[in-house]
Amino acid sequence: MTIFYSPAASLTYHAADEMLHLSFNATHLDLSFGQAYQCALQEMLTKNVGKLLLDLKRNAPSSDDHEQWLVEPLQAHLPARVARPVFIAAVLSEGQYQYQISNCPISGTTLMPEQVEFNYFTSRREATAWLNGR
Repeated sequence: MTIFYSPAASLTYHAADEMLHLSFNATHLDLSFGQAYQCALQEMLTKNVGKLLLDLKRNAPSSDDHEQWLVEPLQAHLPARVARPVFIAAVLSEGQYQYQISNCPISGTTLMPEQVEFNYFTSRREATAWLNGR
């Protein structure tokens, strides 16, 4: 079921997996990504969905924008304590994945709301498998 659609982004809900999938198709993250990501986080709260797949392989945030695009919206749109654990998998390009893993450890950060687990992948299949195991 499609929840949000723009030329640059789409947010769908997959009932069989109880998972939201945000796919962003533009060449760089911009306001439309922010709107779609905010919509995804709101849907997670409203519909009590605990899994989100962020497909950013073609347009992951630059090193300077990591917190702005991925972490700050979690703070702004999710309460400090959510009703159930939330799992978010971001699919990145190989180069961006290497940068994020080496320079921007997201787990354990004080910026992350409690009960939110965020993980990076270079393969959509691996990200989906990780989410399905939750």
